[in-house]
Amino acid sequence: MGSVSTMEIAGQPRPMVDVQGSTMHRKREHVQKRPLGITLLGIFMLVGGIFCVCAGISETPAGILGAVVSGIPAVVIHFLHAGVSFYIFTGFLKLKKNAWTVYMIFFAFGITNNLITIMSSGSVNQLATVVLMCLFGYYVHGKKELFVN
Repeated sequence: MGSVSTMEIAGQPRPMVDVQGSTMHRKREHVQKRPLGITLLGIFMLVGGIFCVCAGISETPAGILGAVVSGIPAVVIHFLHAGVSFYIFTGFLKLKKNAWTVYMIFFAFGITNNLITIMSSGSVNQLATVVLMCLFGYYVHGKKELFVN
């Protein structure tokens, strides 16, 4: 026996009616919802990227692995940091696996950079930053299965 289908109504699954009168609905693809925490971290990455662009434009010195650089190298570091931040932002909004990987590498580099700063300066000013970064990294690591290509 054949099926008779009706027109699709905006956004509704199209009902399929067979000759015997029972109604079947075509299954829609299950879309994974992005958690609010991932969205917020993506927004933080966007804001951080904007600050890095501002720092690069104003030629603010950059600290990297315990060294402070200024001039053109600092501008390049700030713009690279901004580019990575923007990439992670867009990847988090689209739940891209590559963005998860880049974030975890970025996270590890940030932790290393802050720990070297703490050890070289003898000051614990960066300790709160390290703790916060660890919490964010742990959260994103736990959401790994949501990120697909």
